[in-house]
Amino acid sequence: MLKIYYLLHFAGILLVFLGYGSLIARAALQPDNVSWRKFGAIASGVGLFFILLGGFGILGRMGWGFPGWAMIKLGVWLALGAMTAFISRKPQMAMPLWWVTFGLGLIAVLTVIYKPLASVGFHMAQ
Repeated sequence: MLKIYYLLHFAGILLVFLGYGSLIARAALQPDNVSWRKFGAIASGVGLFFILLGGFGILGRMGWGFPGWAMIKLGVWLALGAMTAFISRKPQMAMPLWWVTFGLGLIAVLTVIYKPLASVGFHMAQ
């Protein structure tokens, strides 16, 4: 069952970044293209759901509770969720938003590798 959560989590990550890539490209090149906006919004929304479902499934299966590093990743998830609105409302900011999206992804990766604040948060009782 753990592998399914990992699969959902990683599939969600791919969908989010592919969805935001299409939204940013649409904002930069064809701001009036509704079909690409809809595709990007759906892909990133489904991806965000998969990330959340898979991430909490992994935390539960591993018995980690909700450590501090997972709180950081939840903050990154919330920021990524807000990106859809920024990209749609500010197409002239496409390039800076591309870098913000990249930075948020990098923060998420570094957080899961180094697990800062591992001793902080809510932990499962033994």
